[in-house]
Amino acid sequence: MGMADRKLDDFDRFVSYLPLLVIFVGLIGNTTCFFVFRFSKHFKTIPCMVFLSFVAIGDTASLFVWNLNHFLKPNFKIELEYLNGFSCRFFPFLQLFSLQTSSNLLSIMCIDRFFTIISTPGSIYSRLPFSTLKTSYIWSITIIVLLFFLNFHFLIFNGNYQPLKSVINVTFSELLNISYVNKNTQIPIYEKCFWYGPYFRIYPLLDQINLIVYNFIPFTIMFIFNILLISKTLMLNNTIKNMQSKEAIRAIMKKRRLTVSILSITFAFIILTMPSTISFSYFFEYFFSYSKGPSIINLIDSLAFFYHSSLFFNCFFTNIKFRKYVMRNLFGFKKRSKKAFIGANQTAGSVMN
Repeated sequence: MGMADRKLDDFDRFVSYLPLLVIFVGLIGNTTCFFVFRFSKHFKTIPCMVFLSFVAIGDTASLFVWNLNHFLKPNFKIELEYLNGFSCRFFPFLQLFSLQTSSNLLSIMCIDRFFTIISTPGSIYSRLPFSTLKTSYIWSITIIVLLFFLNFHFLIFNGNYQPLKSVINVTFSELLNISYVNKNTQIPIYEKCFWYGPYFRIYPLLDQINLIVYNFIPFTIMFIFNILLISKTLMLNNTIKNMQSKEAIRAIMKKRRLTVSILSITFAFIILTMPSTISFSYFFEYFFSYSKGPSIINLIDSLAFFYHSSLFFNCFFTNIKFRKYVMRNLFGFKKRSKKAFIGANQTAGSVMN
């Protein structure tokens, strides 16, 4: 028995309202990140910020369909995909396309960051198509176009075929010769979405495809290149100890700070999104066989979407440059210069004397 078929208790209602909080936080945070990354002179020239700008768009687009379903279905018995033919095609496309775009952009960003760290002028790594604004845009647009066509089938085939799902018997009263007569009729119920033909339904096959495209491929790439990034960062730490040039040390420290932020973002993806995707791919029916199962699997999904709404917080806590920019330009905290601080102390001292 699903959530929509029974009375909601406090836990069910909490789980059903949690996605609204995720949407609100993610909408504000991701929008802020996009404008900072693309329109701030401090960030728009950094290649990694190109990837993160597109990630912010993908994360924002991914927050609505399934999250709203988690709220609407238990409370109002509404699912967005089943509203009409357009929603049946567009909403599944938007959901999967945005999720897959976000994760695959993160994986290519890890590759780009690794070659940025190890490349030196004139080396073979510097000739690879990475580490510049132009290549970052090319990689981002290429991934977006490929994933668009991978999911384009939704916009063409989804909902074209509607098989008979069940037939319900309905009894109604009809006024006949000044008296009411009970009549019975049968109403056919059709499966409105996700059927491409009489013998092919896109689910649950699509959940398994999504597991590969959204999780396993990006997970593998992120894991390999994160390990390489960590190893290279540790090597840079040892290199700093033997360096004399302050400018060279400052450049290495700058690379290390941005690398730590990228590692944090990608590891958060791996930890928070994998349980949800595996649960929906292989244990969906198992969860729905228990009374609390739908709430539990929706809670797991909300945790995954918390990742897609956490870009701002991740950057804020792991990137010093981003945090200073936000504190100064968005929150109005301006750091007083050392000269002004000394002048204020001198003025206070003269007044006291």
